[in-house]
Amino acid sequence: MTIPAAAASAEPDRRTGWIALTASERGASHVAVKTPNQDAVAVEPIGLTGLVAAVADGHGHTRHLRSARGSQLAVEIGCQVSLEIAELFEPGDADASSPASAGKRLAELAEELLVPEIVARWRAAVLDDVAKDPFSEAEQERRRKGDDETIAYGSTLLLCIALPDWLILAQIGDGDVIGVRIDGTLELPVPLDPALDGLVTTSLCGKNPIADFRVAVVSAAQTPLLALMLATDGYGNAQMLEEWPTSFSKDMAWLLRERDTAWIETQLPTWAARCASADGSADDTTVALLISPAGLAARPATPPGSFASEDGGRSDPDSDEITIPAAIRTDTVPSGVAQGPADDMTAEQGTPDQMTAELQAPDTSDSEVPSSDKS
Repeated sequence: MTIPAAAASAEPDRRTGWIALTASERGASHVAVKTPNQDAVAVEPIGLTGLVAAVADGHGHTRHLRSARGSQLAVEIGCQVSLEIAELFEPGDADASSPASAGKRLAELAEELLVPEIVARWRAAVLDDVAKDPFSEAEQERRRKGDDETIAYGSTLLLCIALPDWLILAQIGDGDVIGVRIDGTLELPVPLDPALDGLVTTSLCGKNPIADFRVAVVSAAQTPLLALMLATDGYGNAQMLEEWPTSFSKDMAWLLRERDTAWIETQLPTWAARCASADGSADDTTVALLISPAGLAARPATPPGSFASEDGGRSDPDSDEITIPAAIRTDTVPSGVAQGPADDMTAEQGTPDQMTAELQAPDTSDSEVPSSDKS
């Protein structure tokens, strides 16, 4: 799905703002146990040149029995609050000529208004949903004594407000925010969270979600980007190489030069599906790929499908690959569980019951997921 920041009637070649391509695929482990896709994604335009994009990963353990609803609420509320925050911007707030003061002002808006409002509204929406649709007897049996209602709706959230001169980023929980610089090098704008050790994740249903959010502000003048990807951890956990973000950034820059946006849009669901398969992470996989005006203008006058390169660049027509799916592995393994597939748990939670369902047999289809590290 493509969401243009410009007016809907604008011709593709005349778009001057950010666009977002999205894809979401149900993981093989969720198919095996007949649970729905618990990820969610949403995109909304901001004026004629900006947008807000959000992805969320609902926790898959039985304790988070309504996490698919929780992730959907998270992206909807994240976008809603972001649109309201964007309306508060004054001309000087995002003045690229004064990056230090503008960046500070935008960071303050994110930390003092955006994050607290998202957390408060998400909790209120959860409580309202429970009031309208109380937990059934079967659901009550799956809850733990003393659990807050929000535990059942637990979810991560990755959010980007893309403006002409600035990016405002907020993240709670695992997942990846990958920036692609003009020269194809990697930009990781959101600070790392030491609480994310691969076993547990912070969450909107945690004890102190406001403190668990990480916020970043990126100046387009100081750090120009071709693209930015928000992805749930089903994407990153499908990769064979630990340094996969570096390869992704290099390859995406190449694709933006050699392929048009329509082609990338058709490929994104295939990449997500491969990562979600039993040959990848087997977890729900959701991606929002934001392409900047510079990214839209990056493709030269080379006809689509032409791979000739005179400057030592890539010329392999079969190398439109950005990620390499790994052997079956899950996104996060709850502490105390020695083996078996499991979805992410919040850092405040105890040891869950072990999932007993087996994954589906490995996918034998010929579809491929993008990667640059081919021998």
